[in-house]
Amino acid sequence: MELDGVVFYGRLGHLALQMYGLDGELSRWRGARVLDCPGGPSSLAALLARAGVEVVACDPLYGLSIAELRQRSIADLELSIAKSINSPMLRRGFDLEQVRRHHLEGLEVFLADREAAPERYVAASLPELPFASASFDLVLSGHLLFSYAPLAAGGLMAGAGFDLDWHRRALAELRRVSCSEIRLYPGHTQSMPAEPHPYAEALLAELPTPWRGCFAARRYDQGFSGFTDGLQLWRS
Repeated sequence: MELDGVVFYGRLGHLALQMYGLDGELSRWRGARVLDCPGGPSSLAALLARAGVEVVACDPLYGLSIAELRQRSIADLELSIAKSINSPMLRRGFDLEQVRRHHLEGLEVFLADREAAPERYVAASLPELPFASASFDLVLSGHLLFSYAPLAAGGLMAGAGFDLDWHRRALAELRRVSCSEIRLYPGHTQSMPAEPHPYAEALLAELPTPWRGCFAARRYDQGFSGFTDGLQLWRS
């Protein structure tokens, strides 16, 4: 699967909880400040807010209107599905129509919440975020780091993509705004078979004190073989 740019892609909130290994531990984060970066057109922020979490989502496209967000999200969904159909990593028999339905359901929840609580959605992008240092208890980041590395480095980008230096700056920014924990997904390559991403291994080896981290197994399954691991970082 090859992409020419970052897609505005989201998912249902409960599937995102599985992706980050947060299903079953929502009560732990009630009253905490959580950042979803990038949030995309996902219903995760709305779900967390309903659970009593003080959540902020950021994405460079959040400055668009509701109509523009819907249009961009649906266009990128169709692009992603078209690219996935011929992917050798797609599990036989996986229901891409269900993916479409889940995406559209999550999109409508996101759009309604964006309209009702616009302060929850901040237009911003890595590697520079407009938040104070140590302002979030938990930082979540899905399908950006490692996914949009160049093809030669195990990513999706047919062009230059985000190189290792960009990843260093992006992770340093996520560490800056977090006072406790960071969860990233995925931590593997987008090639077949999926392996620990070399950028992820390099960044884990370079973590400064007091940060520590590891690959963390996930049960989350989005239909592609080998997609089982994320990264978990914490202040020791």
